Amino acid sequence: FGGSLEDLLTSRASCKMPLLRKEFIVDPYQIIEAKSIGANAILLIASVLTKAEIKTFTTLAHSIGLEVLLEIHTEQELEKYNSDISLVGINNRNLNTFEVDFENAIRLAKALPEQTVKIAESGISDYKNIEYLKTHGFDGFLIGENFMKTENPGLACKTFIEHINKNKLT
Repeated sequence: FGGSLEDLLTSRASCKMPLLRKEFIVDPYQIIEAKSIGANAILLIASVLTKAEIKTFTTLAHSIGLEVLLEIHTEQELEKYNSDISLVGINNRNLNTFEVDFENAIRLAKALPEQTVKIAESGISDYKNIEYLKTHGFDGFLIGENFMKTENPGLACKTFIEHINKNKLT
C-alpha cells in the first residue's frame, strides 16, 4: 500500500524472489497488469470482495500463472474461501480497531483445510511472535510495518531474520 507500479518494476529488476502485488484488487485489469509488471502473486482482500469476485479473480490469476493470497480476518470472510486457493493470509490486526489478536488468527487457521498454506499477516513485531504462530500451523509471515517504521528497514529486516535463524525458527 502506498507504493507504485514503478516500485514493483524496480523490485523485479533487482531480484528473482517471488513478488506479491499488495493492493486492493477490485478489477480484472489489475490482475493482468500485475502479471505484466512481474508480480508472481496478487492479494485478494475478502472484506472488499464478494465470494463470486474472489472465485472469478482467482480463476483469472491462475490462468495467467499468478498465485493468489486470500486475506481474511473474520468468520464471515472465511466463508468466501474456495478450494482453488492454496494460500490464505490471516490478518492479525482488526482494521476497525487496529488491535492485534493472534488468537483470532489461530482460530481461523484451524478452520482451513490442512493443506492450505497459512500466512500470518500484520502485527508481528518480535521474532517470538513467529515462534508462537509456527506452533499453531502458520507456514509464512507477512511483515511490513515493523520494518517500515524504522530508519533503516533493510537493516531491521536483516536483524529480525538473524534472530529467527539464531533461534532455529526457520
